[in-house]
Amino acid sequence: MFYFELLDLIKNNANELTRRACKEISTREETRGYRKIPADVLYERVFDVYNNLSGWLGQDDHTMSQIRTVYTELGRKRYHEGIPLHEVVLAFMLVKRILWEFIQERQFFETTFEMGQALELNNRVVFFFDRVIYFVSMGYEDELLKNMKK
Repeated sequence: MFYFELLDLIKNNANELTRRACKEISTREETRGYRKIPADVLYERVFDVYNNLSGWLGQDDHTMSQIRTVYTELGRKRYHEGIPLHEVVLAFMLVKRILWEFIQERQFFETTFEMGQALELNNRVVFFFDRVIYFVSMGYEDELLKNMKK
């Protein structure tokens, strides 16, 4: 099925996608907080998102629970690293945008069915990143509130 070919494309090109995203995140003025993160650490973090994306795109509650756990904790970590929440959100938006641009560059949509499968993938990716941003924000804000009470 074409949908799974697209997932393979992402996984097989995780290094290229990561390189592009890291360059974008580390050079934009709107995400300057990420400049204090060592380049290899940033690369590892972004690579993890792309490399594991197909596994995260499952629809069961177990996956949702895992996404919540992983990304709520990530939000807490970003708070302690001193990266502003709006920069964390923008970084995920950039990762998502670069992914779709990469898929469009490949121009292998020859049929309406393939375009439909690509749009289905895009919808699932958008839904995934919406959840990620929500859970990261939750974790970040939880940590912020804890530290305000101290």
